[in-house]
Formats: sequence, C-alpha cells, structure tokens
Amino acid sequence: MGVLKRKEEPTGTITLRVPASVKAELDRLRERTSEAGFDLNGTICESIIRLTRQVRDEIDALDGRSGGKDGSRRSTKANGLVHSDRMLPGGAGDGQGGV
Repeated sequence: MGVLKRKEEPTGTITLRVPASVKAELDRLRERTSEAGFDLNGTICESIIRLTRQVRDEIDALDGRSGGKDGSRRSTKANGLVHSDRMLPGGAGDGQGGV
C-alpha cells in the first residue's frame, strides 16, 4: 500500500433554511460533538452526499434516465456523486443542477 493520498474535492458552501428548533438542536449538537472529539460538519456532509445521490437516482428513474453501463451518460465519480456532461435546468454543467 502506498503512502500517497489523493487530494480531496474542493468544498463549497450552501445555505439551507431549517426550523429554528432544528438549528438550535444542531448548535447544541455541534458543541457536544466537538467536546467529544467528533466532526458534526463531516457527518452532515456525508448525509447530504447520500441524500443528493438518492434524490438524483429517484429523479432519473422518474425521467427514464439511466446512469448504467448502456452508455446513455458518460459519467465520472467524485465523493460518490456521479457528475455527467449533461446540462440540467439551473445551468450547472456537472449534472447536479443549480444547487
């Protein structure tokens, strides 16, 4: 096994509105997880990645699209997300829309 480690994908910032009670709970959890030596942001990020993948797969299934081996889409993976060369509403060239 080599010692070299691949660079991680650059990160971006999103703004998400949630009920005030959820934000308060997240603030409390951030303090508690930090004190316990855990990374709440990393945990939330992984959950958002899984959710994004699930939503994309469900929408693609509704649209009759396939990311399979039939060559209908050329795709590459980054952080488990498939980025294709198709354009979606929102103008993002990565196939993820304007999120």
